[in-house]
Amino acid sequence: MSSFDDKVALTIEGMDSKARGIARMDGYVVFVPGALVGETVMAKFVERRKHYGIAVIESILKSSDYRVPPKCKYYEACGGCDLQHASYDHQLHIKNELVVEAIGRIGKWPDFDVEPTLPSPQVWRYRNKAIFQARYQGGRKKLGYFAKGTHEVVEIDDCPILDPLLNDIYRLVKCAIEDSDITFYDEHRGKGLVRNVVVRSSLSNQKALMALVLSRKPYPTELNGLKRISAQLVDDKPFNLQGILLNINASGGNFVWGPSTLLLAGDDSLEERLGAFELCYGITDFFQVNVPQACNICKIVSEHAAGSGRILELYSGVGTITCFLASMCRHVVAVEEWRPACKSLSHNMAKNGLSNVTILCGKAEEVVTQKVKDGFDTVVLDPPRTGCHGDVLDFIGKIEPNKIIYVSCNPVTLARDGKILIELGYKPVRISPLDMFPQTSHVECVALMVKST
Repeated sequence: MSSFDDKVALTIEGMDSKARGIARMDGYVVFVPGALVGETVMAKFVERRKHYGIAVIESILKSSDYRVPPKCKYYEACGGCDLQHASYDHQLHIKNELVVEAIGRIGKWPDFDVEPTLPSPQVWRYRNKAIFQARYQGGRKKLGYFAKGTHEVVEIDDCPILDPLLNDIYRLVKCAIEDSDITFYDEHRGKGLVRNVVVRSSLSNQKALMALVLSRKPYPTELNGLKRISAQLVDDKPFNLQGILLNINASGGNFVWGPSTLLLAGDDSLEERLGAFELCYGITDFFQVNVPQACNICKIVSEHAAGSGRILELYSGVGTITCFLASMCRHVVAVEEWRPACKSLSHNMAKNGLSNVTILCGKAEEVVTQKVKDGFDTVVLDPPRTGCHGDVLDFIGKIEPNKIIYVSCNPVTLARDGKILIELGYKPVRISPLDMFPQTSHVECVALMVKST
């Protein structure tokens, strides 16, 4: 086998869940970021472990027919997208294969059929949320995205998957904060105030919210400075920035939000329309980043839930799916952990005249064991990437609903949880991947499972 520093010719045989090409050298697995199936590349190892290695492309000896030039000039450096080098049709094929691979290899579901991946109505400029990293690096303040596999910030002037409004606000905020006395976070020293800048936009009314996520409680002089900058940005009417908030997250880890949020200027919520429903949500609430495709998910879930009388919806967020369910069944019990989202959920049910929804605020695994009993025709699940807690799956096995509708943003955890549901007596009827995140390897999926007779 070649030494660690050698260049090697590799033929790409498959792709993993991170959209990396997979090659083999005498049975030794090599992951190659940016490579497509069928390509032959000259690559150089950057990491070698006992059972696998990682190599980067030095040159492409044989190119795939599906390879296209990336649209973003930051693509090679930025860690945001990982499939811009593939044509859009091929991206859909890759995502379908990722779902099939996860369910078949990891889940080992005995009998299943995966539908073609539903294309996104927009493949560029679709994303209504961005989390920018604020860091003090190289002797200056930098605002942008993390580079691939590092915490080095890549500064940008335009992100082609973002709503243009958010790109405008990014440039505006970048100048305002960089020219101020407000400090950015220095990871090496553990000092500096601003850690993240989060921006969100509404497709239906083209307005935006922004939050400054801080590493600690600001000093009075810092708070006054933030309020002054925020008032100026909100008053800059052409940019439609209708509110700026402050969030304090003093903990480590990758979760952006801390428990304390304060309004600095303007309004504290956005409004968005999905189908016939109007929804309000706050800056820290979960809300799908691709609104037209989120509407398609809601429609698919509604079709699956047709005929249900009483539905238990877990991980309900601000009520996007809840609205659709409540409009076509007798009663919905909606469970959500994040308290600000519960407040938005309650507001949205009232706003849309939906009085047949009971809201329970708490962790799904705690609510189902303490506050909920049986009597549900259907259970709708929309968990985070980590999937469902074991107690949730145990509860479903005890109450035995006729249908389970699982909305997943991670095929691996869908495969794992689905295997458990199959063991509990459920059969997969429809598996529908949707492209919620064009230009990336992420794929959303709606799976309908019914109780075997």
